[in-house]
Amino acid sequence: MRGGRAIKCSIRGPGLPTTEEQIASQLHLPRRIALRKIVLAVFAFLLCIGAQAQSNELAITAGGQFPINNAFDTNAGFAVQANFAHRIFYVPLAGIYFELPIVVGPKNVLDLPSRSNYSSVFVTPGLKFKFAPEFPVSPYFAFGGGWARYKEDSSFGDQTHNQGVFDFAGGVDMKIAPFISVRGEVRDFYTGSPSFAGIPTGSGRQHNIVPTGGLVLRF
Repeated sequence: MRGGRAIKCSIRGPGLPTTEEQIASQLHLPRRIALRKIVLAVFAFLLCIGAQAQSNELAITAGGQFPINNAFDTNAGFAVQANFAHRIFYVPLAGIYFELPIVVGPKNVLDLPSRSNYSSVFVTPGLKFKFAPEFPVSPYFAFGGGWARYKEDSSFGDQTHNQGVFDFAGGVDMKIAPFISVRGEVRDFYTGSPSFAGIPTGSGRQHNIVPTGGLVLRF
């Protein structure tokens, strides 16, 4: 004590915070945690708003068509798909869409018993279930049913056959821009066995496996 005044001494190592600094840090800690929670909540809200605003999808994809039929052999061919989907139900991390896929296979080649070409068209409205549509990567699966057309071009003449078809699909969308995604998908169109001239097809069934990839416009 000097001159009636007490002198406070604090002994601390170099770089160690004082008691006042520790108290101030503890007082600011809840504020930092609250601010971090607010930022995360705002970010999640913006993601949800963006996902809800983009309720439509228009996809153009291309790939191959691989028919599987026990009655005859068919070579693989090229296929292109246009697909429109509109979201009809949405909850966080999931959405249900009405979709309208249209797939065209311009040419497949039959080898037995005689060489013949045919084209195919599949139109199968249905439902698509998409997981985490607001995230960068969104897997989905879909199913539907509708109309299939096979048109034969051979030495026996041109013939067209219309059939019912069911389809099942699975794929994934990967966002590369605010309104654009890259899509990879595999779809199976399951129809009756097409009746081609000179080929005994019986009453079997045919799978048409169509893997495709392309771009999706979200709006």
